[in-house]
Amino acid sequence: MADLTDRRGRIEVLQRMLCRMAAAWGDPELDIPVTGAWNESTERAVRAFQQKRCLPVTGICGRETWDALAACCAGEEERCAPVLMEVRELNLSPGDRGDGVTLLQLVLRGLEGAYPLSGVPSDGQYGPETERAVAAFQRTAGLSPTGRADRSTWRALAMAYNGMTEDC
Repeated sequence: MADLTDRRGRIEVLQRMLCRMAAAWGDPELDIPVTGAWNESTERAVRAFQQKRCLPVTGICGRETWDALAACCAGEEERCAPVLMEVRELNLSPGDRGDGVTLLQLVLRGLEGAYPLSGVPSDGQYGPETERAVAAFQRTAGLSPTGRADRSTWRALAMAYNGMTEDC
């Protein structure tokens, strides 16, 4: 195990995390040699990761990038993967619970920053915070702000999410 108290150890851990994401996402841009030395391939991979996660693309692994990468490597690959979301045929509304609500919440959280959304939980419960976030997204997307995730809302979410993963 690399020693995180020294620079070389931190770089080695960073490179291993990028390689893990390369394997999880099938993304060769992130597959780099693990050398423990900062080099061009490491900087390019950091930039690629930042772009895929819609982070500021600096090529520097600061706190925000490190935390996002660590979260992706901590068993959350599915939540972090830059996958285009398909339109869902789910009609969800306040009071609903389950995987569909969790998916909705994760998509909304993925759009925070680009849309006026904040404080969206990921607890699988369609409560007031989720309802407010859906209504805020609907307003921004030009939909009637009902706070319910119907077919037109899912379609707009998919278009927004796909745009985020392609063109942050």
